[in-house]
Amino acid sequence: MKIHLAAAALFFAGVNFLYAQEVPDFIKERKSYQRELWFYEQRIFPDKTFPEGAIEKAYYEKISLINRFGFFSNSSNWFSLGPSPGINQNYGYVSSRVASIKFHPSNPDIIYIAAACGGVWKTTNRGISWMSKSDFEISLSSGAIAIDNSNPEIIYYGTGEATYFTYSYYGRGLLKSTNGGNNWTLYRNGLPESTYFSRIVIKPGNQNILFAALGTSGLYKSTDAGQNWFQILSGRCDDIIFSPDGERAYLVGSGTGYRISTNGGESFSTYSSFPMGTRAHITVCKNSPNVLYSTVYKDTTVYVYKSTNSGVNYVTLPNTFTGSAQAWYDYYIYVNPNDVNNVFIGLVDLWRTTNGRDFVKITNTSAGPVHVDHHNLDFHPSDPNTIVIATDGGIYLSTNRGTNWSNINSNLNLTQFYRAASDPVNSSHIIGGTQDNGVQRTTGDLRWNVVYGGDGGEVCFNPKDSRFILTENQFNAIRRSTDSGITWNNAVTGITGTGAWIAPIIAHPDSNGIFYTARQQVFKTTNNAQSWVQHSTGISGTVRELAISKSNPSVLIATVNNLIYKSTDGGKTFLNIQNNLPSRTITGICIHPDSSNVFLASLSGFGTGHIFKSLNGGVNWTDISSNLPDAPANDIMFYYPGFKTGTYITATDVGVYVSSNFGSNWVELAEGLPNTVCINLDYNQPGNKLRVATHGRGIWEYNGIIPSVNLISPEVPTDTELEQNYPNPFNQSTIINFKCRISGNYKIEIFDSLGRIISIPLNQDLNPGTYRLNFNASAFSSGIYFYTLSFNGGFINSKIMILTK
Repeated sequence: MKIHLAAAALFFAGVNFLYAQEVPDFIKERKSYQRELWFYEQRIFPDKTFPEGAIEKAYYEKISLINRFGFFSNSSNWFSLGPSPGINQNYGYVSSRVASIKFHPSNPDIIYIAAACGGVWKTTNRGISWMSKSDFEISLSSGAIAIDNSNPEIIYYGTGEATYFTYSYYGRGLLKSTNGGNNWTLYRNGLPESTYFSRIVIKPGNQNILFAALGTSGLYKSTDAGQNWFQILSGRCDDIIFSPDGERAYLVGSGTGYRISTNGGESFSTYSSFPMGTRAHITVCKNSPNVLYSTVYKDTTVYVYKSTNSGVNYVTLPNTFTGSAQAWYDYYIYVNPNDVNNVFIGLVDLWRTTNGRDFVKITNTSAGPVHVDHHNLDFHPSDPNTIVIATDGGIYLSTNRGTNWSNINSNLNLTQFYRAASDPVNSSHIIGGTQDNGVQRTTGDLRWNVVYGGDGGEVCFNPKDSRFILTENQFNAIRRSTDSGITWNNAVTGITGTGAWIAPIIAHPDSNGIFYTARQQVFKTTNNAQSWVQHSTGISGTVRELAISKSNPSVLIATVNNLIYKSTDGGKTFLNIQNNLPSRTITGICIHPDSSNVFLASLSGFGTGHIFKSLNGGVNWTDISSNLPDAPANDIMFYYPGFKTGTYITATDVGVYVSSNFGSNWVELAEGLPNTVCINLDYNQPGNKLRVATHGRGIWEYNGIIPSVNLISPEVPTDTELEQNYPNPFNQSTIINFKCRISGNYKIEIFDSLGRIISIPLNQDLNPGTYRLNFNASAFSSGIYFYTLSFNGGFINSKIMILTK
């Protein structure tokens, strides 16, 4: 499969983001800040920047690999396990954070949404069902959507979510569709190298003129329907709106201030009608365009202002929303287009006025039915009593101005996972920790159950008795289940100190009831987390990852940023053994099941290797990243289906990659996975199931076989040969040996009796030597099969294999 990117693909800028010491304390204390800090600090460690062009370069490397090698398995793909959606006892169906929402201007059954890290989705039946529309575009990070009223098939999708006092995932320009979201074209000429869209507006009466508020990058304008852009104002711009006739435009922002244009956006004049703060928004009434409302967020308060003379003068309304410490994160204002006195302000909860003055809270933080943290709202095009809103839990619809609500998340699959794990006894039983939608659980249904709310985290099953499970939610609150995840209780007795946002939890591989977790030191429980004791000394800093050796459980590893600490006495004492690893955050560490001296580590950031291997217990490390795209690697694992292989698998910001030759080279595992962050791997050995948790599109499972190739001998053979598989006939699995005389691309293909390719277990570059391929045929029926070996596209030989079940 060939994939091509437009020449205008974004070169990501080197951006120095606001970091913890620059953020007010009242914001640092919020979980909405802490979770974003955890996600991004590992990507910008140690110099607090994203290098220029890094993500764009990684995508080109991803595409180059696909164009050259295809996928590791061209006959298999990924399929979704949900949540589609989750089910919360208070909020009903929950999906995840949605940044923007728009009704179709003439068909209210059609609604578009842009999810924070899940791309564009569309419904044609007012939320009964949804379709993903941008899974394989260059960015699924969402800022804003606009629809051309004169031609509603034209959709503008601004990538990159605008946030304040924190970071947001990489935006890569403007995507435009001319057929209702079925296809997209990327435009970025003139736009910043990194885009974060707060608002896109189309000038009434001239669909070729667009304005975009791009946060700290300022205000941008296009005169050719989004193809080319130029900056017209610098400084932070949060919002821009037009009067219904297109003659007047209003903008607000802490950098631009408050400005008005009286000539259709050709020029803007500054007004000091109200004081500016950290973030501001503005709205105008369509039927009474002389009435505007503006809101300003400053410190922990949101102030509301009203104008009745087309924005020239404002009065301060009596409502001030104190205690709004996270309006940098969730905040908007909209006025009913037909009723100048009906205004909505979205914060943690939703507020409404029906007299243009006094606001009343109409949603309840924890009691439901509407999820907390409000991000956007839109009015029905012909009946503005009907509204749709976007929250951290997804989409809700009201037909009576917010008095009653319908949940329309239906089949949305947008969950932002941090971690997931499966039951060692029942591979269909999966539990995962999510962003602001709690810990969720399934036993095979696409609709998962939220077992408790907030932000979920790590998940760990007792390998000897899977009724006992440990999970966590925000601020290191460990929870414990003794009944396979049905009920949960707090389990932090004995733990002290503050840990990472996602603190590690691991289980002893052989002893029932022993778990480890970490803060600045390692804590241990021997009674399934009824109580904990501090177990370690010697660690300096907050532990992000833990690992334990299966073959020798006295060996434990703890990581602190780019440092590795090792214990050889069961976790009592740790020594810093980090030697030659680059200065990047370690995101994953694993110990080979058969050897306590063989380690793999995955690293975040850019510009260095991302996968490293040690063969001497962590004293020395070798970069085995090879041709892996230069993007953050978030997890790493040995593929171990019960026997030793040379296959490694990693989850990265640009996909899941596999090496079947000990890291000599890598290839993307399979197609079908949306272009969102792959954050965590789970391999269920008894069920031979590989899953990946994504940070924006839920959990996905690979439906193919992961064959593994081992180098038997590096001695150069006299010829390239394909040997007969053994055993033959075979049941389930067999071994295929072959010899490679010279370096190059080797491919083994499996054919059925009709000559159809049913599997490509090998397609990669190999060095000279003798290799062993472990082929698992559990997915195929009994019969006669053929397998062939080719070198650099040229046929070498074929053999017959017989599968009996």
